[in-house]
Amino acid sequence: MSNQNLATITQNLRKAFLSQKTRKLDWRYSQLKAIKKLITENKEQITAAVKKDLGKHDFEIHQTEIVMPQTECEEAMSHLESWTKTEKVYTPIPLKPASSHIIKDPLGVVLIISPWNYPVNLALVPLIGAISAGNCALLKVSRHSYNVGELLYKLCTKYLDPECFAFDFEGGAQYITDLLEFKWDHIFFTGSVNVGRIVYQAAAKFLTPVTLELGGKNPCIIDKDVDIAFAAKRIMWGKCWNAGQTCIGLDYLIVHKSVVAKLVDEFKVVLKEFYGDDIKASSSYARVISKQHTERLSKLFSNGEVVIGGEADVESRYISPTVILNPDMDSPLMQDEIFGPVLPILTYENIDDALALIQSRPHALTLYLFSRDQKIQDQVLVGTQSGSVMLNDVLLHFTNPALPFGGVGDSGIGSYHGRLTFDLFTHRRALVQSTTKKFLDLPFRYPPYTQFADKVSGTIIGSGW
Repeated sequence: MSNQNLATITQNLRKAFLSQKTRKLDWRYSQLKAIKKLITENKEQITAAVKKDLGKHDFEIHQTEIVMPQTECEEAMSHLESWTKTEKVYTPIPLKPASSHIIKDPLGVVLIISPWNYPVNLALVPLIGAISAGNCALLKVSRHSYNVGELLYKLCTKYLDPECFAFDFEGGAQYITDLLEFKWDHIFFTGSVNVGRIVYQAAAKFLTPVTLELGGKNPCIIDKDVDIAFAAKRIMWGKCWNAGQTCIGLDYLIVHKSVVAKLVDEFKVVLKEFYGDDIKASSSYARVISKQHTERLSKLFSNGEVVIGGEADVESRYISPTVILNPDMDSPLMQDEIFGPVLPILTYENIDDALALIQSRPHALTLYLFSRDQKIQDQVLVGTQSGSVMLNDVLLHFTNPALPFGGVGDSGIGSYHGRLTFDLFTHRRALVQSTTKKFLDLPFRYPPYTQFADKVSGTIIGSGW
């Protein structure tokens, strides 16, 4: 798409927003109903498209790409009227008899750039928030999940208001660069840290607010007091979900030295329970998004001691669940986000050493801890920073719409889900409505000022808060 076409698209979106069309609650409800209908009427097509791109089992697809967007949509529809309602707030004495309010204004025309790993969820959930808040939007979905992108383009174009939304699924890096040349009222980006920096720099040109949902190297500490078989089951489930292509996935383990051998043995047991003797043949195990990413992941095998897995088939985009001991700390395995089913293990004897390692690295999107010791739990919570924390389980915090989802520092800016997604695309506009009755107009506010006026004003202001 040329810059000229983009200019026309952005101008048309701006024109639609300025027409006040999107501010009407009826319009917002109609578009939210359309998204729900889009999902409900096309479950089979969505499932088939995701399966083509990522090789996922229907169960995984249904939970993340169908149920979660539906839940977010229903949540927005149920609470939209209360979310958008103008709030009356306290008015101090110096302003009375005026009244003070907070108006929920839409931001305007927003840009949403979504990734390929959860291609429906991470496209539609931000869009639901943008619609709820009364915005126009351009949604750019990833070309790497091509089948989903093509389907979403057709469905969104069919179900949603063409005056207020635009969609693209084919453009690559240059197209995103071109998009960032235009002024947006908010940019919502989900993707890698490196591209997130580019988006942030481009947004600064227009002072555009951004939400950056990035990733990073999420650590998982395993204490010596845990049920190792139980922990191994949950950890390996989380690592293999979507073949490890999850921004909140476990990127590396920090395991108490006394339980490492047992943990590795339990991983082997769990993998056989999950996928049988031939993991590659299991329909429950997903595939890597592309041959390029498969090759990248296979190169990580040489950065430590492979004790489980280490198998790759580039043509079928298969990487086996792989566990690596004694990883090279200077290698890509421990320097870059893995984003695949490869799991390095570090060891510790003292929890302070584990925390020192985590503190020396950029803030994670999610930190995991398996421990039954309350003191250890408190020590980890106080001694670390991360976008979120999960104790004795993995991944599931993402499914709670009442919790903020987002990073801190290198792992992102801003958070969303549920009401927070609406808030993200909303400007809380202050309004003071004053009186026009002259007899209530205090004369000492006007020049010429006197000591008496100063004293009276100070008394009123001092008592008014």
